[in-house]
Amino acid sequence: MEAIDTWQLRTVVDGHRCSREHKLGLFNAKWLSKKLEKTVRENPAVKGVDIREKISRKWNIAISKNMAYRAKAHASDEVEGSFAMQYRRIYDYAHELLARNPGSTIKVKLQENDQMRVFERLYACLKACKDSFLLCRPIIGVDGAFLKGRYGGELLTAVARDENDQMMPLAYAVVEVENKETWTWFMELLIEDLGGPEMCSSLTLISDQQKRILLPGIAHRYCVRHLYANFRKKFPGKNLKKLMWRATLATHPQKWESEMRSIREVNLDVFCHLIAIAPRFWSRSRFTTTAQCDTLVNNMSEAFNSVLVHTRTKPIITMLEEIKLYIMKRWATNRSRVNSFKSAICPKFLSRLRKEALLTQYWIPSWSAEKIFEVRHMSHTGDKYVVNIDESSCSCRKWSLSGIPCAHALTAMTFLNLNEEDYKPACFHTSTYQQIYSSIIYPINGHNLWEVTQYEDVMPP
Repeated sequence: MEAIDTWQLRTVVDGHRCSREHKLGLFNAKWLSKKLEKTVRENPAVKGVDIREKISRKWNIAISKNMAYRAKAHASDEVEGSFAMQYRRIYDYAHELLARNPGSTIKVKLQENDQMRVFERLYACLKACKDSFLLCRPIIGVDGAFLKGRYGGELLTAVARDENDQMMPLAYAVVEVENKETWTWFMELLIEDLGGPEMCSSLTLISDQQKRILLPGIAHRYCVRHLYANFRKKFPGKNLKKLMWRATLATHPQKWESEMRSIREVNLDVFCHLIAIAPRFWSRSRFTTTAQCDTLVNNMSEAFNSVLVHTRTKPIITMLEEIKLYIMKRWATNRSRVNSFKSAICPKFLSRLRKEALLTQYWIPSWSAEKIFEVRHMSHTGDKYVVNIDESSCSCRKWSLSGIPCAHALTAMTFLNLNEEDYKPACFHTSTYQQIYSSIIYPINGHNLWEVTQYEDVMPP
C-alpha cells in the first residue's frame, strides 16, 4: 500500500478573543458583483443604498458607496453586456431586425475618426408601425430624452395617436445631441418612411416650443403645458393662468380675440407676451382641421418616454431591443383588447360623444332647410351657431377640429331624429382600431444566433 501523509487533530481551542472584522481586503467589487448578478437581473434599477443594506444584513460587512456602485456596474455588464462591446455588434443587430421584420427602416450613421468607425446615430421605424399609421389621424408628437448610460446621447421619439386616443409609438432614434440638425435628420427619415412630403402634406406635428421643428407644408403645434410652464415663471397667478387657458381653448377666431382683449385689460405685459407667439401654434381657434384632433398637449410622447426611464440607462443594443419588445407587446395587447369593446365606436370617443350629448339640453335648434340649422343658447344671448349636418360642420369649429359632433350638431340631429353614430368618422370605428393593430411586429433571436456581418467593428462615441 502506497504511503500517504495523514494528520490527526488532538486539541481544539474553540475560544475566540478577536473582534469581528467589518472591512476585508478580499471582499472587493469584482467578487461582490458575482453575488449581485441575480439582484441586478431581477431589478436593474436597484440603488446603491439597497445594495449596502443587503451586504450589511447578509454578511455584517460595511462597504462604501463607491464599491456598491462599482459592483453593480460589473454585474450589469455581465447581465446586459458591456456598453462598449454592444456597439461592435450594432450592424449585426440591425441586420437581424431587418431580416425578421422586412420593410422596416434601420439607418446607422457613423463618423470616421483616425481610421476608426465611431457610432454617431441610429434611426429605426418598424414596418408594422408604418402600416398602422396609415389608418391613424395625421398627427404626431415628437420629443427627446437624455440617455443615462455610460456614453450619453439623446433618444428622439415620434408617437402617433390610435383611434382610441392612446399612444402609438412610430419611430425612434439615438443621436449624439438634441439640436436642429439631428431633429431635421430624424424628421426627414420619418417623412420619407410615411410616404414623402406629398403624402405628409396634411400632417400635424406637436412638440414643446424650444424644439422649433418647422417643416414646409406641415402644420405645427406647441405643447401648451410646456408653454404655460414658461409663462408662469414670468406671470404667476391663478387668474392669469385661467385667462391664458381660455384663449387656448377658444375654438373660433372671434372667441380668441375676445379673450385676448380681456387679457389686455388685466395685464398688458401678458397680452404682449402671448400675442408674440402666433396663435396657430397654441390656440384651437387657428388649428387646421385635417388632423381631426384638438389636443393641446404632447402627453403621448411624454408617456412613452416615461415608460423608457430605466431602459435609457442600459447599453445601446439592450435599450433598442427593450424598446422594440415594448412596442411588440403593446401591439399584441391592443390586438386582443378590441374584443372587450362593447360598441362600434372606440370607448374614449364614445365617452366624449356622451358628454357632448348632455349639453344639448341648453341649446335650441331652428330649422332652415334640409339639414341646415341655426342653434342658439337658451339663456346666453349672442351664443348662436350655424350647423350643416351634411357637411359635418358647425361655426363653433369643434366638430371639424375633433371629428366628434358638438352639442350644437347633436341638438340638430335630435330634432331630425338622426342617429349621431351615423355621422362619426371612420377613423373612430372599432373595426378601424382592429385593423391598426393587425400588423405584427416579429420577435428576433438572441445575439448568439445573429449573423455576423462583414462591416468593421463600430467604436462607441
